[in-house]
Amino acid sequence: MKRLLMALLLIALLSVVSGSVLGAVNVKEEKWNSHEYTTTSLDKANLVVGTDYIFEYVADDGSTPSNVTWIIVSVEDGTQTVYMGNPVRISFPTSGNYNVTVKMGSTVVYSSGTIKVHEGPLGMALALIGAGIAVGASGMGAAIGVGIAGASGAAAVAEDKNRFRNAFIFQAFPQTQGIYGLLVGILILMSTGALTGGGLLPTADIPVGAGLMALGAGLSVGIAGLSAIGQGIVAGTGIGGTRKQGTMGKAVVFTVLPETQAIYGLLVAILLWLGMNAMISGSTTPSFALAMGIAAVGVGLGMGLSGITAIGQGIAASSGSAATAQNPKAFGSSILFAVLPETQSIYALLAAILVIMNMGLMSGIAPIKSPFQAMLIGIGVLGIGFSVGLAGISGIGQGITAGSGVAAYVKDPSTRTKSIMLSVMSETYAIFGLLMAILIMMALHIIGG
Repeated sequence: MKRLLMALLLIALLSVVSGSVLGAVNVKEEKWNSHEYTTTSLDKANLVVGTDYIFEYVADDGSTPSNVTWIIVSVEDGTQTVYMGNPVRISFPTSGNYNVTVKMGSTVVYSSGTIKVHEGPLGMALALIGAGIAVGASGMGAAIGVGIAGASGAAAVAEDKNRFRNAFIFQAFPQTQGIYGLLVGILILMSTGALTGGGLLPTADIPVGAGLMALGAGLSVGIAGLSAIGQGIVAGTGIGGTRKQGTMGKAVVFTVLPETQAIYGLLVAILLWLGMNAMISGSTTPSFALAMGIAAVGVGLGMGLSGITAIGQGIAASSGSAATAQNPKAFGSSILFAVLPETQSIYALLAAILVIMNMGLMSGIAPIKSPFQAMLIGIGVLGIGFSVGLAGISGIGQGITAGSGVAAYVKDPSTRTKSIMLSVMSETYAIFGLLMAILIMMALHIIGG
């Protein structure tokens, strides 16, 4: 008799753990991208965050009692949501693991055990957009830069066929920005599983925050890839200057200067990609991941937009390359004028590093703040990105002045100091942008809090 009672008790316990106690729960869901509905049991349902489902409790006798209480509990943070009635419409606000309990009065008639709610296709879609921007924007900049250099190369070859080798070398410089974008795009696709058949499945487990971080990485390396336009301008001038012996090396130095903005964009993109991988591995809760993803978009925008200043640097370096070909003694001063427009990207890089490190974007470990606070901070970082990014485009104006300053210096070396003073005036606005970014960081307690 005692053994029989123990066996019955064991059966009852197993039934509680496995799911149904006095009935079952069916889930009705709309098929993805259609208006057809399917019904399945809860233990077999593919649940996706943000999707509406109709949960219906069915008793063992086939009836569907209406006096039912549903208790949905998040395993991660213990958040509890209560629904009344049968059937009920339920939507899960965040991904993760949940327990579903059904009560009639005070009696538990169903316990699901742990069920998983997937992130859904949005995170994957955002990551694919990031990969596309990385390749598309950087490829556009590289193609324009290569075209500018190629035009000068064609003219040089028409003049002297022996100059084809030099023309080909200089035309290759602006191509690297497109390679940086392609590298980041492939890294994003590999990390999200898109190359292994992951795709936009309804149950793709790519957090939305990770998708936003991929988008930020794409913006950083993609828009910064427009620096190839400036590099193409310098390369074209370098091709023309190589008609003189001994000018090749100095022309190469001027040509590589505008590529530093693309390298900054690549660096920030890699840091954000590392954070994306940390999120995919599950080290960040969904609420914090979304906030950090929005912040990553701000970081990517700031770094990418500031990279456009390389067009100004290309103008200044082009004048420096031409001046050095005319007078080799002008090389040192020409380099000084050429590097002035680069500081705008350095400001943006500084702001990006401060946000990445203090918000844990690279490690995927969020600061100790409430999810709502983290969300507000993430949105505020967009202001930081716009501030240093848009103000950083002031480098184009500075490059125009610096280019004229080089020409003035070659004509009259005594104008060097005055030309430098005129060239730095445009940088005032980039400093304003950096100052505003720092004030926003202080207001959000990213720094100094």
